[in-house]
Amino acid sequence: MGLDVGLIQSHERHYGTFVCAICQNMVDLEALVTTKCSHVYCSSCLPFWLEKSSTCPTCNQDLLYANDSSQHHSASMQIQGHQFLVQSLAKSQPLAYRLLKTVLVECPLTKQGVICDWKGDYSDLQSHLLSSTAHSNATGRSFHETSEAKEAAAVAPTPMEIEDENRDKSHRSKETLTLAVSLKEQANGQFESQHYKEALSLYSKAISVIENATDKNDFNEHPELSSLLATLYSNRAATNLQVGEYASCINDCETVYQRLDPCNSKVYIRASRASLQLGDLRQAQVILQRGLDVPSLSTNSLLKKEQRQISELILAEKRGQEELTTQQYATAKGTFGHLLKAAPSAVPFLLGAARADLGLGLTDSALRLTKRILMIHPRSPMGCWVRGQALFLMGEAETGIKMMQEALRLDPDSEEIKRSFRSSKKVKSWMKEAKQKMFVRAFAEAVDLLTSCIDQCDPLPPKSALFALLHTDRAEAFLRLKEYSKALKDCAVVLYAQEDNIPTWLIKFQALHGLDQSETAMDEIKHLLQRFEQDDRLRKAYERADFLIRKKRRVDYYQLLDVPKIASAMEIKKAYKRRSLDFHPDRLPPGSSPEQQQEAQQKFQLLGEGLEILCDDFQRKLYDEGYDAAAIRERVEAANQAAHRHRGYNHYHH
Repeated sequence: MGLDVGLIQSHERHYGTFVCAICQNMVDLEALVTTKCSHVYCSSCLPFWLEKSSTCPTCNQDLLYANDSSQHHSASMQIQGHQFLVQSLAKSQPLAYRLLKTVLVECPLTKQGVICDWKGDYSDLQSHLLSSTAHSNATGRSFHETSEAKEAAAVAPTPMEIEDENRDKSHRSKETLTLAVSLKEQANGQFESQHYKEALSLYSKAISVIENATDKNDFNEHPELSSLLATLYSNRAATNLQVGEYASCINDCETVYQRLDPCNSKVYIRASRASLQLGDLRQAQVILQRGLDVPSLSTNSLLKKEQRQISELILAEKRGQEELTTQQYATAKGTFGHLLKAAPSAVPFLLGAARADLGLGLTDSALRLTKRILMIHPRSPMGCWVRGQALFLMGEAETGIKMMQEALRLDPDSEEIKRSFRSSKKVKSWMKEAKQKMFVRAFAEAVDLLTSCIDQCDPLPPKSALFALLHTDRAEAFLRLKEYSKALKDCAVVLYAQEDNIPTWLIKFQALHGLDQSETAMDEIKHLLQRFEQDDRLRKAYERADFLIRKKRRVDYYQLLDVPKIASAMEIKKAYKRRSLDFHPDRLPPGSSPEQQQEAQQKFQLLGEGLEILCDDFQRKLYDEGYDAAAIRERVEAANQAAHRHRGYNHYHH
């Protein structure tokens, strides 16, 4: 809702474009403009219209961005969950916005009977309404007049003077009432258009007008002033509730039900809702009970409904705390998630949800929640502590311990924080020592240190990075000790919770190779490569598994030739002559079956292949390294091609 066109002093040619077709007032300064047809509307009117229709109220053009086939109007904004061809006037058309700000207007309070001669730019209207000097003639006496009145009071007044004073006082009270009501109406308009900051300022101005110009006797003589003041405090409480100033909301409500109007049911509800948003359910319950204790409100259905809801939330919070204590973290996460729907910024609920996420190993979520806590309450010891634990579980030990130290500084008497801080320092020290032991090949000692770390950490959820790090490091130590089964066990507990942890998979593959289960490793590597095609570590693991499988299946030429691995080329040739007599197909006894003949022929061919490989230094070196015949041929061919290219380059001289 904008400004009544009756208050505009400029010519219609100046302001006509800025009249909202929905409310028929001049648009507010936060006006929206359609980027497709350039029609201007109030910032609250257009979203309300677009809830029911997606077309422009003036020209009926479709404003949905998805339906814009031309795609020329890229400027858009999200309203009610949909993207519309709408933009802020100030951003989309800055020149038009400057013209809107310079429209000449008069004070809107004049329509409510307040005497005010102010006229000025539209952009200065809010400053005028909130000015401490504006409308001073409507609020009664000035400071100078008040001083003179005090001096005159020292002299006994005559009956005529008393009558004149009472008449002036009554007149001032009426003027004060008129001004305060006018400011309230302006504030209500701002509240309805969701301009809460402006509404808050206007409600505060109206309250100060009444409180500065009246005393207790005025309230007795003019009860409508007391009623209006209660309404203003109540409305300001509602505005504070909207902008998240929950403590101020409670203070305003207390002013109403303690001083002005204890029968106002709205202030009890607003104070209880503000207490709920602060996470103080007990205070919310006390406030509602206080309202129900008022005789005229004892059967109020709204208060009873609020009380039932608060009672349910109290039970839910109690249940959530019990679930955290018994380490039912998944259930606790759901419980505190339900509480956060009712109060998204309540620190106790955020803290409970963060602790549940921490227990589940969802450290990223815990960090986000604790960030919200510390933005609301920067000196929250529990917020610092939970954030420190989350960082520690993410493997950022140094930063995590610093956060825990800050939590301990804020709450030095907390035994829970002390215990966690000391435990984390021990784990960090043992991890560093275990790394040094691995470096000097003291693997058994490294296993003991890492086991101590695992036992010391509480909590150590399986989904956390620290859980994977400690168990993977211990698995590597077991691998170096050739305790492959224990290494596989540590890898299994990590991969059960974190199946995409590649370093753990690599340790598992090595353990499988150690147990002569390279085929199993190969199957798992192939499955992983389908998910992580570009991972070089897995490709190298695949090549290693393939190499070991081929090595395992290759022919043992030394055994076939019946020579030791250190045999010379001459000894290998003599052995070949001797063994070829045993496997030559022509030397088989008469009556040999076709299968025997085929087997002899294959062994005879393998003897020749073995002779060729073992009598060539390059090929024999490759064979001793574990390559099979096919791989050796590939490398020999590659070496020959490289040598050929090198000889070709030598033909060119410069």
